[in-house]
Amino acid sequence: MNTSEFNMDSKIQIDDRLIVDDNHNENYTNNSIFRGIPSSPGIAYGYAFVIKPETVVIPTETIEKSKINEELEKFESAKNELISEYYLALRKVQFESKNIHAVIETNILIISDPYLINGIKKRIQSCYTAESSIIQEFDAQKQNLQNSNDFLLRERAIELDNIKERIIEILRKKKIKRDILPGKLVVSKYVTPTDVVNFRDSKISAIITELGGISSHSSILARAYQIPEIIGVKNATEVIKENDFIIADGYKGLVIINPDKETLNEYEILKSKEKAYRKRLGKLISLPSETKDKHRIFLKTNINVQGDLETTLLLSTDGIGLVRTEILLSNMDKFPDEEEQYQWYKHIAEQIYPNPVTFRVFDIGSDKEAPGMPHKETNPALGFRGIRFLLYRKDILKTQFRAILLASETRNVSVMLPMITSVKEIIKSREIFEECKNQLKDEGKIFDNNCPFGVMIETPAAAIQSKVFSNYANFFSIGTNDLTQYTLAADRTNELVSDVFDSFHPAVLKLIKMTIDAAREANIPVSICGELAGHLAATSILIGMGVTELSVSPTSFLELKKRTREIKFSEAVKFADEILKCQTHDEVRKLLALN
Repeated sequence: MNTSEFNMDSKIQIDDRLIVDDNHNENYTNNSIFRGIPSSPGIAYGYAFVIKPETVVIPTETIEKSKINEELEKFESAKNELISEYYLALRKVQFESKNIHAVIETNILIISDPYLINGIKKRIQSCYTAESSIIQEFDAQKQNLQNSNDFLLRERAIELDNIKERIIEILRKKKIKRDILPGKLVVSKYVTPTDVVNFRDSKISAIITELGGISSHSSILARAYQIPEIIGVKNATEVIKENDFIIADGYKGLVIINPDKETLNEYEILKSKEKAYRKRLGKLISLPSETKDKHRIFLKTNINVQGDLETTLLLSTDGIGLVRTEILLSNMDKFPDEEEQYQWYKHIAEQIYPNPVTFRVFDIGSDKEAPGMPHKETNPALGFRGIRFLLYRKDILKTQFRAILLASETRNVSVMLPMITSVKEIIKSREIFEECKNQLKDEGKIFDNNCPFGVMIETPAAAIQSKVFSNYANFFSIGTNDLTQYTLAADRTNELVSDVFDSFHPAVLKLIKMTIDAAREANIPVSICGELAGHLAATSILIGMGVTELSVSPTSFLELKKRTREIKFSEAVKFADEILKCQTHDEVRKLLALN
C-alpha cells in the first residue's frame, strides 16, 4: 500500500493508526450505492428508520380578520413549545461541553429573536395563516443569509430551515415519531440539534440526510457524539425504504442499500477494527486538554502522510496544528494546479470544522525533492529550500496561496511560511498573499479576508528575531527538528553526529524560550510542532515555558494528552526555570531523567 497517494475514497484499515488502502474497490457488485458528503466519520450498518418529510405548503393561505387573534395564539403556543423542547435538550446536555450548550442555545436565540417574531406576527396581522406567515418570514430571512458573502452565514440558512420545519410540525400538532430503537440508521430530509441529542440517547447508529452542511449545528453535534453522519444524499427518504438494510460509510460519504454478503463482510471487518481502535483510546478522547490544575493547553495533530486526517477525526483533537502540504507532491511529476489543491485543502478544513487547521506552504528542498528545483545541491539543508524556493517560483506560491484562501471560506484556516530567516522574506510573502486576496476579490470569490498568517521558527535567525517577526505574523510555530539542526550544526539525518543532535541542548531550549516570550509579549499564539512536542519527557518543560499549543503526529496524541493531564502547571513553570539554568545538555537530561 502507498500511503503517500491522495485518495480519500479508499478503504479504511485500523491498527495503531488509521490509514487508507488505495486498492479498495468502491464499485460493489449488485449494490445500490448513493453518495453524499461525509459529515461525521465512522461506519455503521443496520436497518433504516425513515422519517418522511412533511407535505410542502404554498405559503399564501389567508384568513378572515376575525381569525387573526386565533392564529397569533397558535403561533405563540407553537413557538413556546419549541423553546421548551430546546430547554429540555439543554438539560440533557447540562454536564457536557460548553460548545454543545452553545449549539442548543443558538437555536433558542433564533426562535426567540424579536425581529423574527415581529415579522411573523405582522404577516399574520396582514391576514395570512400562522403557517404561511412562518414560511414567508423564515424564507425571507434565509434568503438574506444565502446572499451573504460569509460562508458560515450561508450555512446558517440551513438552521433556519430546520427550525421552520420543526415549528410547523408543532403547529400542525403532528408529532413526528422520534422514538427509535437502538441500532437504527436514521434517514431524514434534515435533522435538528435537538434531534441529534435525542438520537444519541436512543443509541442510533448513524444519520443520513438529504440536506445539511458540514458546519451546521447538527453536524457539529454528530461529530461531538461520534455518530456517523452523511449529508446531502439526494432523495434519501424516497430511495431508502423503512427497514432496508443499509451501510453508512461516514469516511467516504457512501450509503449502500441492501448490500451483498461480500460487501457486508468487508464492512463488518472494518467496523470491528474501528471499534477496537476506539476502545483502545478509552476515556481520554472525551477528556479536556488541560493540566491537573486546569491550565488549558491546545493539543493538535500534524498531517504528515495521507491517512492522518482520518485518525485525527477519531481522536477529537483541538484541531490540526500543521498540514505538511508537500505530501501532495508525492509521486507527482508536477505541482498540482489550483483546483486540485483547493479541493484537498477544502476537504480537510470542512472535516476538522469547527476546529482550526494550519496549512504550511510547500517546504521543499533539503531532503524533500520536488519538480522545478533548479539543480542538485552539495549541502541542500543550507541551500535553496522552503520559502527561498517559493519566492524564486512565485507562480507556485501564488497558486498555493489562492487555493488555501479559497478553502478558508469556512473561517477555520491558517497559512504558515517555512524556513524563514529574515523579515524581508515575510514581507515579500505577505505582499504576494495580499495580491492573491485582491485578485480573488476582483473575481468575486469568497474567502476569509482575515485568514491568519503565521511563521515557522526553525532557524536561530528566526528565533533571535522573533520579537521583530511578531510585528508581521499572527502566530508562531516552532519546528524543533530544524531549529536543533541549525543551532548545533548537526545534520539530523547523519548517524555520525547523532550524539550531537539533541533538542534538549541548552542553546536550543533558550531559543525556544526566547520565541515563546516574544510571542507572549506580542499577544500571539505559539506552538511546538516538531518532534520535541511529542517527546513525553519534554511536555512539562514546554508547558512550563509558556507554550500554548502542542502539535504531534496522531500516533503520539493520546500519550501526550495523558502526560499533559498529569502535570501541574504551577510546578511545570518552576521546573522549566530550573531547566533553563542548566549549562550542558547532560544536566538537562539528568533533570529530565533521560540518562
